Order: sequence, then structure tokens, then C-alpha cells
Amino acid sequence: MNSKPANRRGAFNLRLLALALLPGSIVARTTLSIILLATIVGAAVAGGGAWLIHRSEQGRMESSLDELLATVENTVSIACFVKDEALAREIDNGLMKNRIVSGVRIVGETGALDDQSRPGTAQRSSVRTLAISRKVHSPFKKSEIVGEIWLYADQADIEAQAWVYTRFVILVLAFEVALVALGVAWVVFTLVTRPIKGISDELHRLEVRTGVRLHVPEGNRQDEIGRLVSDVNHLIAELTTLLDTEHRLHLEREASERKLALIIEKVDAGIFQVDRNGLLHSWNPAFVSTLGKPPDPPSLRALMGGQAARLDNLISSGLTSGATCEADFELQPQQHEGPVKWVQLSLTPVTDRMLQGVLNDITERKHAEQAAQQLAERDALTGLLNRRGLDLGLAAAFERFRQEPEQGLAVMQIDLDYFKQVNDTYGHDAGDMVLRHAAAVLEGAVRHTDLVARPGGDEFTLVVAGVSNVEKLQAIAQHIIDTLNRPIEIGGGAHAHVGASIGIALADAADDAPAAMLHRADERMYAAKQAGRNRACVAAVRPVAAPG
Repeated sequence: MNSKPANRRGAFNLRLLALALLPGSIVARTTLSIILLATIVGAAVAGGGAWLIHRSEQGRMESSLDELLATVENTVSIACFVKDEALAREIDNGLMKNRIVSGVRIVGETGALDDQSRPGTAQRSSVRTLAISRKVHSPFKKSEIVGEIWLYADQADIEAQAWVYTRFVILVLAFEVALVALGVAWVVFTLVTRPIKGISDELHRLEVRTGVRLHVPEGNRQDEIGRLVSDVNHLIAELTTLLDTEHRLHLEREASERKLALIIEKVDAGIFQVDRNGLLHSWNPAFVSTLGKPPDPPSLRALMGGQAARLDNLISSGLTSGATCEADFELQPQQHEGPVKWVQLSLTPVTDRMLQGVLNDITERKHAEQAAQQLAERDALTGLLNRRGLDLGLAAAFERFRQEPEQGLAVMQIDLDYFKQVNDTYGHDAGDMVLRHAAAVLEGAVRHTDLVARPGGDEFTLVVAGVSNVEKLQAIAQHIIDTLNRPIEIGGGAHAHVGASIGIALADAADDAPAAMLHRADERMYAAKQAGRNRACVAAVRPVAAPG
């Protein structure tokens, strides 16, 4: 197992513990840190100094023993040369007066002249005993050795004497370190931590909106602390300005939002927000009055009814292009009760998922457009299509036939017989009544999806789609002829009598335009008139020439 993460966690926990135990005040932390550092450094210096002093003192003791030997060397050589035990004893007694000497032994050529030991000292064979010896030369012939002298010292006693001096030095060093630590702590407190604490206390009590500034501590106006206070005061000034500006803008924004909300509440147009899924996020009262109250969940797609697919396309187009998209929608009433409503929907993307919408009720405008279109395409007397309306309707029907020729398409050209005599006999008002009666007969003879037109005068046109059976067309024509042959009441007990000559043409692949069908139907209508009127003639379907 890898112990490095565990070690890192342990060290991190120790740092956290140390931070938790330290006081929260920077003054206390700084002072404690200086004292702790001084204590560690002082202990290290004192320990190293004590070890060096102890070694030095031991060396000094050994040097002292060597010096003692050198002092008595000449006298010892005489005692050994003459073998004088009394003199040897006097020498030993003199050496034993030195407190570091625990024993002396003088050996001559014939044996020990004197041997003394301090009572209570360690055995000479002990490892705690220091022994120093020196050969004794003849006082008359330096090359001749006449004896040997031994000095013994107790190591424990030497160390005890060395530690006495060492403890004194340690105490001096400790006192010196304490004075230095306190001095450094006082200097740091006076020059650094106290000014910083004062700045911290001022900042803690400071209220930015009041415009109060920090005071520069005495003696720090030209140093880094003074520059720090000046920079903080500059930041406070800028922050105060920003807060004032932000407060003013906030008030202005609130006023603008209130005005905008009032406008949105009172505006006639529906204003709303919709997401890419068609869910409404907000709407105004005009939106509800136009489309009704949104369901739960508030779905614009549900309010659009059968136009939901077109709405999805409009939303997708707006989000894709990033531009405003708008379209008109015809909304059928629910359960087909009530009038049809037209709305104009405008969507503008505001995010990649949200669009701002504007809704306008354009029902009246659409009705006006439709009324204008009817005036332009309808006959004022009969309400049937006029020449322009016939051209537009026949062109659309012919285009559908070209795409689906199997459905069939037929045109009937109808001319009222004896209509001129009605006008000449009963007047134009009676003629108008006959024309309206003929229009009603024609509309009743075909489906509502077929076209019934009055191009002009007493001529009418029928466009029958989806019928290619000649017999069925002839039956429709005969029904029209039979109905129009009946007397028409024109008021005052008078009745008008008219007939109908009908020409029928079926569309075929050879027709390159609707006008070709009308021309063939006209030809057959005149053929019916020449054949005696009150009849229908059918134009033959022209074969398509094989490609050469």
C-alpha cells in the first residue's frame, strides 16, 4: 500500500491543528511565533554551544594534568634517580592537592616509590578514570629512563566541573536570546502588527456608504503601511461611487420595469414568452383576451389548435435564423362554434431556447381583405364569380388537373335563351331577377366545391372538378335546362320564360391552358344554339399526338 497520501493527510491535519490552536489576533500570533522561533533557535544554539564548551572544558582539564606533570617532572626524576621514597611522597602529596587529581603513582627502577588515591574515587581500572603517564629521565643523562609517573583523574568529576561552566554559559545565552526575542517582538509589534491591527479594527467598523476613510497610523505615512492605507481609501472611494451609481441605476431600472409592466398590461397586442417546446413562460391580459386562458401546463401549441405544426415551424425558423419571424394563422373555433379568428404571430429569439412573442388579432383586417377580394372577384348582382374570379379559380383547377389528370375536369358554358325578350318586355329589373334566379339554379345543380361564374351579360360558366363521365355531365346540363325552362315569377303576377344553351368541354392532355377549354366549350354552346337551343352539346376529347 502507498503511504504517501496518508502522510500528506497527516501533515495537512497537523497544519490545521496548529492553525486552530493559534490565537485569532495577528498581534498574538506574531508575538508567539517570534518567541517560539527564538526559543527553537536559542535551544539549538545553546545545545551546540554547550556541547562545544563541554568538549573544550574536558580538553582544558587534560591539558591541566599535562601541565602538572611538566611542573614536577624534574623533581620526580631526582626522586627516581636516588630512589627517595620520602621525596616521591612529598611530590604525590603536592599533586593530590589539585582537585582534579584522584590518584598519583611514581615508579622507580626497583618498583613503586609512592602510590596515593583520593578516598571515594573510582577504581583505576574503571572506564570512568582518566590516566596520564610520562617516562622519567635521568637528571644527568637525558637518554636514560629511571622511572615513570602516573596521574589519575575521575572522569565524572571532570565532567561535573565542565557542566558547571557549561550551565553558566547556557544561562547567559538563554538570557541573551530572551532579550533578543522580546526586542524583536516589541519592534515588530510597534512597527508592523499594531498598525495593521489598527487598520483591521477600522475596516471592521467601517461603513462604506458613509464615505468614512481609514486613518494613516502615525509614523507610517511614508512607508508601505501608509501606502496600503492610501490604496484602501482609494478603493473605498471608488466602491462608494460604484455603489451610489448602482443604487441610482437600480432605482431607474425599477421605474423602467414598472413603466414597461404598465405598458404591457395596457397594450392591445398580446405579449408573451415561449420556449422552443411551445411552453409559455409569461403573458399579458391582451394575450388571454385574444387566445383565451392558457391550459395547465401553459402550452401555446394547445391554444393554436390545428395550427400547431405551423407554430413549430415558425419557432424552429426563428431559433435557427436568429431573426424575427412572423406568420398569419387562421384559428377555427372549438367544436366549430363561433366565428373563425385570424391572428398574426411574431417571434423574436432572445436566447438559444427562448423567444419573445407579439400577438395581434387581425380578424377584422382579414374580413376586410376578403370583402375586398370578393368585390374584385364576385359579380355584384348575383354574387357569383366574375371574369377575374373565374380566371383565377379555373387556373387553379387546371393546375390540379395537370398534376392528377385521372381526377378529370369539365367546363360548361351556359347562355340564357330569350333573355333579351325579357329585358325588352319587362325591363331590366325583371332581367336582373331572372339572372339571380339562374344563378341560384346553377349553384343548386353542382357541388359547393365547383365553380359557378357569370363572366358577363346572360352568360354563365360552370367548372366541375373530379368528373370525367360524359353522361353525368349531360345529366347535370339537362337538369339545368329543365329547371330554367320553368316559368320565373318576376312580380305583379307576371312570369318570364327563358331557356339555356350549354356547351360542354372536358380537359385533356392536349390543352395547354384553361383558355383552350373555354374556347371549345364556347364553340359547343353556339353549336347548341344553332341546333335549336335548349340543349347541350359536348366537345369531343382530342387525342394526344404520339411523339414523333
